Amino acid sequence: MFKKVLVPIDLNEPAFADQALKLALREAQKEGSELHMITVVPGFTNAFVASYFSEKDHKKAVKEVARKLQEYAQKVVPSEIQPTLRVYEGSPAEVIVNYISSKEINLVIMPAHHRSKIDEFLLGSVSARVAERAKCSVFLLKD
Repeated sequence: MFKKVLVPIDLNEPAFADQALKLALREAQKEGSELHMITVVPGFTNAFVASYFSEKDHKKAVKEVARKLQEYAQKVVPSEIQPTLRVYEGSPAEVIVNYISSKEINLVIMPAHHRSKIDEFLLGSVSARVAERAKCSVFLLKD
């Protein structure tokens, strides 16, 4: 039914995406959907944050994140499925929405954090922003 399925992965809490990934894998196995897994590194594009890191350190950090995403995928994705893995920098919600559009994603499956009202007001919710702005179906999983 869905040709391209995206699961955003927060490598600080990879287990949080386990249920989303299980659903995406089911779709990939039963329907032959492409599986896309991305993670977003916030901060390095911010001039203030970037002033504390050399370009060498920046590249090293992004490579390390890519290695961790690859390692995670090898643990949880069956060998017969070859996911597309990507690491991006920027605002997670914006990056995810742009990825959806550029790769013509049909379905996003992602967990939704339960945050306090103050956290949501101050920080916002990535899942809520993605659900509002995506031009495809978004399946949000709550605890």
